[in-house]
Amino acid sequence: MHDGINRLLTDFGNAMGLDGLSLDDSGYCCLSFDDVLVNMESVDGSSRVLLYSSLGALPEDAGPAVCRQLLEANYFFLGTAGATIGLDGTTGAVAMTRVVDVAGMAVLDWEAVIKAFVDAAESCSGLFDAAPAADAPVAPPSRFEQFIRG
Repeated sequence: MHDGINRLLTDFGNAMGLDGLSLDDSGYCCLSFDDVLVNMESVDGSSRVLLYSSLGALPEDAGPAVCRQLLEANYFFLGTAGATIGLDGTTGAVAMTRVVDVAGMAVLDWEAVIKAFVDAAESCSGLFDAAPAADAPVAPPSRFEQFIRG
């Protein structure tokens, strides 16, 4: 069911010294790159993968300048490497998401996608000094859980 995605993850993992890297039975995997956790989920059992990462919590006193910087990064994906930044208005959590179709993708292309995503997440989280937690995977925002997990 996740053959194409798991092929990429296995090859990617082997290159990093992580033998047997793959999605779990629910179609999920999480990797940590320095301070950035990259959550990966299969989308509806297709060849598409949802990448998402918490950028942190937007401080209540962030002010319009910080929000403007995040919006500017999001504008035509110029600062997000093709991903989108979103804010959960209830919790103040800021996340970056991207859907990638991996059908026929080579491992070097996957590495480039992951590197660009991690670099963008580091850059965007630095806009408001909210370093993501490195100790546990970040759950998707609650209102999207049904969409993501089915």
